[in-house]
Amino acid sequence: MGFQPTKAIHMLLVVCAAASSIIDCNEGFGTYYYDIEQVDSCGTTFRNQNKGGLMCSPAVLLSLDQINTNSVVAMNRTQLGFNPSLYCGKRVVVSVNGQPSDLQLFIGDGCERCSVGSSSSNIWDAQSAPGLDFSYSVLDHLSGGNACNAGHIAISWEILDEKLYEFDESSLGLPFVDQPMLSNAVAVEPSVKCSEPSETPTDIFIRANAT
Repeated sequence: MGFQPTKAIHMLLVVCAAASSIIDCNEGFGTYYYDIEQVDSCGTTFRNQNKGGLMCSPAVLLSLDQINTNSVVAMNRTQLGFNPSLYCGKRVVVSVNGQPSDLQLFIGDGCERCSVGSSSSNIWDAQSAPGLDFSYSVLDHLSGGNACNAGHIAISWEILDEKLYEFDESSLGLPFVDQPMLSNAVAVEPSVKCSEPSETPTDIFIRANAT
């Protein structure tokens, strides 16, 4: 099954006149940890993972099931915890082999593996490697249908200053002090130089009040 945005959320079409600025970029590895549509896939089930609360929703503790979309992306949890209001809900453009994907993805959660080790490492390690964590469907789309066999793929990404999902702003003003700071956490500075994105309008804005 190809990746399709979940329809059970309110969507407001907007047109952006100019490109959004890049607030972060890096290279690393893409993996998967949940899936709302393909709950039982690749010899496993995502039922428990789908019930987990999102790092970008500490006040009301929304779960992946409640948000009901496969577009949630998990990033370096230490970096996210330092400045949640900068990242939460922001659009992520993921590239594979230098080709940017047109999937509408946004930051919503923290990835522990992504926050351990060196932010410039190009060696895969399931416990400590820079990257992003996706839904199984998204990784399968990005990998050309090879998510189950490969488990991870090399990616690069840009986080744009463009909000696709509106989390509760009252819970995003301060750092997430209850998140453990790992002694060997990845530095928050990007290891690659960000270039300005091309002027491609974005036409989907996802509101937080899922049905």
